[in-house]
Amino acid sequence: MKKLNCLLVLALVCTGLVFAQEQADAESVTRNNAITLDLMTLFKGFIASDSNSDTVFGCMAFGYERLIFPRFSVGAELDLYPGKLFDENYMFISLAAAGRYYPMSEYMEKFFFGALIGFNMQLIDGKIDAGSDGFYGLFAGLRAGYKLPITNMFFIEPSMSYIYSKTNFEFLGITPHNYGWQASLRVGISL
Repeated sequence: MKKLNCLLVLALVCTGLVFAQEQADAESVTRNNAITLDLMTLFKGFIASDSNSDTVFGCMAFGYERLIFPRFSVGAELDLYPGKLFDENYMFISLAAAGRYYPMSEYMEKFFFGALIGFNMQLIDGKIDAGSDGFYGLFAGLRAGYKLPITNMFFIEPSMSYIYSKTNFEFLGITPHNYGWQASLRVGISL
């Protein structure tokens, strides 16, 4: 009788574990939204800041992504680079629409490649015209990377992108820009 009771308890425990795993899998499948913060952009702001020349930048890049079909997602990306350039106020703003394709998974995980198109501008002391060293215009880019889930909700996303954008070459190397080859290390949460 003891053996039968032990066998029954063991069977119930195993059944409970199977149902718990199925529920966890079902929850991970229904997560169709993601919000990210790019850590490399934060570091870009720290590196571009220079206390000797009174230059300080607080760079932030946020992203939102939604799975619309199996393997395909769309989203938006926002870059904000407020700061102080010598004695003048500085602001770089970029807003883009992005799309991604996940060839190895039907969900937002594993390898992806995508494209983005958007609008960016640089303001120096609130002025956007070229005479004041500002600019505005469209930009386009391609991105490839890997979304690695850490837990059921959190993930990291290393990626590499190439952005073609208008820029101001007078401050090249002084201000953090969003053009050319860009390494990215995003951390995010799936909702």
